[in-house]
Amino acid sequence: MKFVCCLWRGSGFWKNVAKYDERHVTTLASMLARHGGHELLCVQDGNFNVHGSVIMPDAVKALPDYLPKLWLWSPEFHAIVGQRFAAIDLDVVIAGDIYPLFSGKQEFMIWNQANGEPYNSSLFAMVPGFGREVWTRLSPDALKAARLSKQRWTGDQSWIAHVLGPAMPTFGEKDGIIQYRPKRHRAAMPAGMLAGFMCGPYEPASEAELSPWVKRLWA
Repeated sequence: MKFVCCLWRGSGFWKNVAKYDERHVTTLASMLARHGGHELLCVQDGNFNVHGSVIMPDAVKALPDYLPKLWLWSPEFHAIVGQRFAAIDLDVVIAGDIYPLFSGKQEFMIWNQANGEPYNSSLFAMVPGFGREVWTRLSPDALKAARLSKQRWTGDQSWIAHVLGPAMPTFGEKDGIIQYRPKRHRAAMPAGMLAGFMCGPYEPASEAELSPWVKRLWA
């Protein structure tokens, strides 16, 4: 399976975010290759030196918040990737092969660990062609209406839930995908963890200076 990450210098984020660069892409590619032999494709805004990357269209990289990630749902990107793929964020530490999560026949699966929302877009898998309306329905007016209808709005994953509804197949902590929190996890890796996502102001390079197991795995 091909894995896909996104890297861009965005704006308008609703919370403080960590900075990511080529080192995060290289390290993620290394972890995926080590745990399952998987290939990583980087989708970026043209500001980074990442070999073989796909450059976002100008209109995509100009989107605020986390919305550029929604381009992974576009017919244009699906034509580029050409096969079933898993989208994965750069704030991850991988401890095992996560491909078995997606080895069934579902057209789409997504992580369910999110505060007040059904999905977390840090990790999901799909076949090209599924859910293209997530991209094709996107417009300023549609986004505004969707935001007004929700009590909580975090960007791309809120829009995904708005378009697809809350009943998509999911995986979670019981499957080995955890949300990393320093107070709970810095000292020792959670039992059964396949992948841990920082999901906040933390990122793996800085956490590796404070957590021995993160330093061992994030390489």
